[in-house]
Amino acid sequence: MDGLTVFRIIEELKGQILGARVEKVRGADPSTLLLKLYSPARHPKNVWLVLSVEPRWPCVYLREHAPEENSAPTPFLQRARKLLRGARLRAVEQAGYDRIVRFSFERPIPVSPQPDEEEDISPAEEDASDVREIVLAAELFGRAANLFLLDAVGRVCERLRAHGTALGEIYTPPASTQRDPMTLDREDFQRFVSSARPLSACLLAEVEGFGPLYAAEVEARWRAMSPADGLTSDLAYAAFRSVLEDILHAPEPILYTREPLERLNPAHISPRDIRLSAIPLVHAEGWTATRLDSFSRATELYVTLVRQSERLRERRAALLRHLTAQIEKRERIVERLEADRRALGDAEVWRRWGEVLLANVSSAVRTAAGFLVTDYYDPEMRRVEIPTTAPTPQQAASEYFRLYRKATHGAKAIAARRAAIERELDALRRARERVEAADTLSALEDIARDIGVDRARPSSAAEKAEKPARARLPGILRFRSSEGFDILVGKSAEGNERLTFRLAAPHDVWLHAADYPGSHVIIRRAKGQTIPPRTLLQAAQLAAFFSQARQSKAVVVNYTERKFVSKIPRSRPGLVRVSEFRSLTVEPKVEAERVLEG
Repeated sequence: MDGLTVFRIIEELKGQILGARVEKVRGADPSTLLLKLYSPARHPKNVWLVLSVEPRWPCVYLREHAPEENSAPTPFLQRARKLLRGARLRAVEQAGYDRIVRFSFERPIPVSPQPDEEEDISPAEEDASDVREIVLAAELFGRAANLFLLDAVGRVCERLRAHGTALGEIYTPPASTQRDPMTLDREDFQRFVSSARPLSACLLAEVEGFGPLYAAEVEARWRAMSPADGLTSDLAYAAFRSVLEDILHAPEPILYTREPLERLNPAHISPRDIRLSAIPLVHAEGWTATRLDSFSRATELYVTLVRQSERLRERRAALLRHLTAQIEKRERIVERLEADRRALGDAEVWRRWGEVLLANVSSAVRTAAGFLVTDYYDPEMRRVEIPTTAPTPQQAASEYFRLYRKATHGAKAIAARRAAIERELDALRRARERVEAADTLSALEDIARDIGVDRARPSSAAEKAEKPARARLPGILRFRSSEGFDILVGKSAEGNERLTFRLAAPHDVWLHAADYPGSHVIIRRAKGQTIPPRTLLQAAQLAAFFSQARQSKAVVVNYTERKFVSKIPRSRPGLVRVSEFRSLTVEPKVEAERVLEG
């Protein structure tokens, strides 16, 4: 989704949800935030704002019905619920024509909050007597897509993914060096258009808001405007302005598909076969254009179709990978069985040689390789040499009868095993044919159940990004400072050991009560990031509280970077040596917010 399409969606949202109150905050999946908004002036009064930063399909739109909630609580979701429930949406702004959108909310500050509703108000916000401002910033940049919660001064309180502006820092959106399309005049346009590159490539590189769709449309209109004897830069600029004018003054939410929408089968398409546009497209000749009543509806339908297509394709690919691996595994087993069968030798030859040796007990002649005997099974009764290392014909005959029994029994077992493997191969090959022919996700899931395959694990980087941002931390308590920093506290000696030497990074801040047994405490931070004094104080208070000095009124707490903490050799868990540290004195108490797992 490019910046100009986002512009049209945001313009539509402004007329529908400004002033609305947030009633519920949910997660459809680990990459999608859902806000239920109430606006008495709108019909229907309740609507859901969908903000998805799924790497392949980042988007924003409204929908009337509640999406399915399928996301475990994450720190971002918990923080969003705390900050946004009850807030009113006051502004929606796009950063130029880039894919960055800011939703500004105002929320009343309780006069006397209850203990379980305690507000985290930063010093910059304490001057506000009745409301606090919260900003939800959405960066819809594909793989770099992210959501940020900002306080009144623009500091990051929480972020959905661990990239971009760090927690506690002033939010800084990615800088854009591209030109503003609305102020781009003819001279500037002609200056960056190069004959060495296609016009569409120049627009993608130089003009903000232009993605492949509208860049291709400008080039198509340019060629349609140009006479047969050549293309001119003046006409290129005219085509560029015509696309902008249509987007600004004659927008239409249109879904382009290679087949009519009612006949579209996600099994037979890819995301390249579906296009969401804010204007009629000259270069989509031959495609089916479906006009929708709103950009939100068009976006929802577009995202639904491309997700169905991608997920069906990925599920099919996962099942085919599994089936192919199973087939190849069994084919290797068949090859090994055949090698084992050949290694057993010919059972009838072993029996014959054993009987011939017994028939020549008194006449067998010893040779370097075995015994020279008369073959009574041969009509001409020729003399043959039977190889053996046994000292006597009787012992050699016993060895060959043993080989005969082994070959006979082994051949039967191998034949039975091979027949079973061949049956499995036939079933797997038929399942592979069914997977290749399936045209719905439910059909693929039926096949998966038939062959005993659980839901495939995410295999692509995009799907891996959908995993919960934080795993459980057994044996460790988790808190969040008022500036949004994670503070981890060991619950036992083993928990301390794991926290300090397995989970903490060398640049994290380590704290411990001086001269008293107690918990190790870690403040997580980005490398080089400064810990605010209030966060350091809250972490030190936790170190004092979770120590044997809890009943004291003042406790000295040592703190240092984790890299200056080392384990004492052959000591029990939790005992450490600190090479350098600083100290502060605090009162043992818990001011940081407890973050519950799950």
